[in-house]
Amino acid sequence: MALKTNYEKWYETEDYFWGTEPAQLCYELVKLVPPGKGVKVLDIGCGEGKDAVFMAKQGYEVYAFDITTNGISKTRKMAKENNVEINAFVADINDFRINEEFDIIYSTGTIQYLEDDKIDGFFEKVKNMTRPGGVNWFNVFVDKPFIPLPPDWDEGEKMWRTGKLFSYYPDWKFERVDETIFVCHSSGVPHVHCMDVLVARKYPKEIITVEDLNE
Repeated sequence: MALKTNYEKWYETEDYFWGTEPAQLCYELVKLVPPGKGVKVLDIGCGEGKDAVFMAKQGYEVYAFDITTNGISKTRKMAKENNVEINAFVADINDFRINEEFDIIYSTGTIQYLEDDKIDGFFEKVKNMTRPGGVNWFNVFVDKPFIPLPPDWDEGEKMWRTGKLFSYYPDWKFERVDETIFVCHSSGVPHVHCMDVLVARKYPKEIITVEDLNE
């Protein structure tokens, strides 16, 4: 089943639907995994590229994909305007393939497009693609009976259950676990979301000792 989304149409305009300023999470990621030669980032569901371009400007080697051809076209355009290179390509979160390892893998506002039978495989894939010491940053919209469905909700999106996202990383170190309720203006009509946020770090399989922590 092909993923259906309205963003292909919304990204048709010359203006940037989401603006050009990076999400706050990008600044936090820079602190968690500082940029350097060979440090790689994968942005899953990059939209029009504002976060990917920011990360490239910091010095990361950036890969980014989105389901929309208009989104990827605008990602490449923004990268050119900012004199950075990004490995940007069209792909579906449900079946993307990339033969690389990354220090940062993140996705904001895209996890809820995963099909039910692809969720387990997705997390296994991204965890295997993450280098030791690297981080995964994901957020997902969660269902609350006191919050109505957003006016711009896509046909292919599914609300998650609170805490489900966190359950995929019991063997990683949690750098951040959070649930937040906030106002969004993406449709031009103010509405409310509840979102779970997870930042988890992959540690080597070796056992950490008291001596390790005292170094």
